[in-house]
Amino acid sequence: MTGLDKILEQIKKESDETVSKKLSEAKDRADSILEEAKKDVSGQCESIEKNGRNEAQEIRKRAVSAADLYKRKAVLAEKQRIISGVFEKAYAELSNLSGSSYYDAVMKIAVKNALSQDGEIIFSKDDRANVPSDFEMRLNAQLKDGKLKVSDTTRPIGKGFILSYGGVEQNCTFSALVEASKETLQDRVQEILFT
Repeated sequence: MTGLDKILEQIKKESDETVSKKLSEAKDRADSILEEAKKDVSGQCESIEKNGRNEAQEIRKRAVSAADLYKRKAVLAEKQRIISGVFEKAYAELSNLSGSSYYDAVMKIAVKNALSQDGEIIFSKDDRANVPSDFEMRLNAQLKDGKLKVSDTTRPIGKGFILSYGGVEQNCTFSALVEASKETLQDRVQEILFT
């Protein structure tokens, strides 16, 4: 081997060692970067999974809450429908009374709503035409104070009557009485029907 060959071989050996060292360092660096990336990705995966579970729980809670609200609204609407039906039935039964039963009911309502002064009871044209002859006398016998006279004036009011006291009128038509009773009786009807 000549001197040049020895120098070339030495350069090649040093070059191979440098390349080998650089490759080893690069591999170590790449392994380190890869390990760091795995840790980072693993952390991100855990975070994404945790956030996904939390978000899924929140969505589920909102869905359960919305379903519960919908159910309560549906139950309330059905209760309201049933209660309205009770009031409609009461109105229908009052409106379907006829003859003495009708005028007995009118008399009870008049006695309950009469003021302690003289006044008039105003009917619709049909009801005025059918008032029993002794109605006014029987009505006044039940009143404690004041008297009510069956008015010759009629009104287009349907079933029931109007009490008039010197220009001040009290609507005692069946529809008005049922409507006025709704507010005060609705809670009681709900209690009876749903407890």
